Amino acid sequence: MNKVIFFTVSLFFVGVFFAVGVCSVGAVSLVEDSWSSKASMSQARSGLGVVAVEGKIYAIGGTTNGRSDKVVGTVEVYDPVSDTWTTLASMPTPRSHFAIAVYQNKIYCIGGCVGVTVDQWGLHSSVVTSDVVEVYDTTTNTWKRGIARPPYSAIYTQALVVDGQIFVRLAGSRLFMFDPLTGVWTEKAPMPASPQSGWGNGPRPVEFVVDNKLVVTGEFYLGPNLYGPKVLVYDPVFDVWSEETTGPMIACDGVALVTSGVYAPQRVYFLGRAPGSTFGEWLSNQAYGFADNSWLLGEDMPNPRLDFGAAIVDDVLYIVGGRGYNLFVPSASNQVYAPFGYRTVPVIGVVSPLDDVVYSVSDVCLEFVVDRPVGLLYYCVDGGANVTIGGNTTLPDLSDGVHSVTVFAEDKSGNVGVSETVVFSVVSEPDILLSVSVVVVLCVVSVLVVTVLLLFLRRRRSVKSLSMG
Repeated sequence: MNKVIFFTVSLFFVGVFFAVGVCSVGAVSLVEDSWSSKASMSQARSGLGVVAVEGKIYAIGGTTNGRSDKVVGTVEVYDPVSDTWTTLASMPTPRSHFAIAVYQNKIYCIGGCVGVTVDQWGLHSSVVTSDVVEVYDTTTNTWKRGIARPPYSAIYTQALVVDGQIFVRLAGSRLFMFDPLTGVWTEKAPMPASPQSGWGNGPRPVEFVVDNKLVVTGEFYLGPNLYGPKVLVYDPVFDVWSEETTGPMIACDGVALVTSGVYAPQRVYFLGRAPGSTFGEWLSNQAYGFADNSWLLGEDMPNPRLDFGAAIVDDVLYIVGGRGYNLFVPSASNQVYAPFGYRTVPVIGVVSPLDDVVYSVSDVCLEFVVDRPVGLLYYCVDGGANVTIGGNTTLPDLSDGVHSVTVFAEDKSGNVGVSETVVFSVVSEPDILLSVSVVVVLCVVSVLVVTVLLLFLRRRRSVKSLSMG
């Protein structure tokens, strides 16, 4: 089993509702393994759906009292660059605890809780679930209704995207795939075990994607009144589930977010409530490393909570909304975590020219690599003016002598990376054609001089002979 999947043997993770979005744009100036607070939403909510699209974070729906009788359709978008929220067109069907996914800049909201029933004493007796599917277009700020509904209502579950297909676990252990292009739902192989329902504050499975495979961890039914930890992995290519062997257990309530390896090393971050059966303490931030199969304990969440949304932009983790463990008061907070090894500054490696190399041409190739997408590139030769470029280029018309070049890369947040300064030399070879011409001219001149001299000497000799005769 490769390391991408092997990490699941080391952790048992049971979680609350959450939504995860992944995207890549400009970086945020943060210090690794640290939390900071950003601008809060305008409306406090828990049980909301959160995803990232084109570098911005969308917070959709939820409940305003921590329960299911005050559901809303509010939509707000957060811009990490300006640290501001903007209110957008509301979701047509107010709801909470729904599955959410992104495909081609469209946000799919599936199922959820739309209200509660009330008994004769005026108490909440049960939640009202829905199977409605609505799609938000981030480019036009519009909603589309009438999308094909799944066979069952969806609540307290996640929607995961693999190869353009949306996978949603429904009715406990049944897995369904939705094709956004055809609008067709297809049932796939069911999970080999049934998870706990996760109603109320009960444990709910956490689902995420690694190596184009679905990973579901949680407590699963083992027998009458008996549940135990399992790690299940689904391969969409072969439509098969496999069960991985579990290792040391840490029962958790929270989310799983995967960094990409661009701005920070690739890891799975588990955020939430973790009774420390392994580490002997309550943990809320644990990270698994793919490269060395290792675990790190990160700085705990500053405000532990449930029912929050989560997303990633440029490997920065955003935790939005939610409520306290024992409280039903929702939060509008927006907390940001910079993962281990997070780099705010682009890293540049110059491939050409090379240090201490002599070039025999006046036009030298400038080639380099940058570790992430950037918005602006430029270079400086011999301490002169900056020259903006679009990528690899040529340093033209360099004079003979020693030169230096430095490359700069600026991301969309204004973070500037600077390469090492490369020092090299240019020594132009003499022009062969010119040299040949000069030699020819010299030869011709020499021949002419010798011819004239010979003629002069011959004439002089002739004159002398006549005078003696």
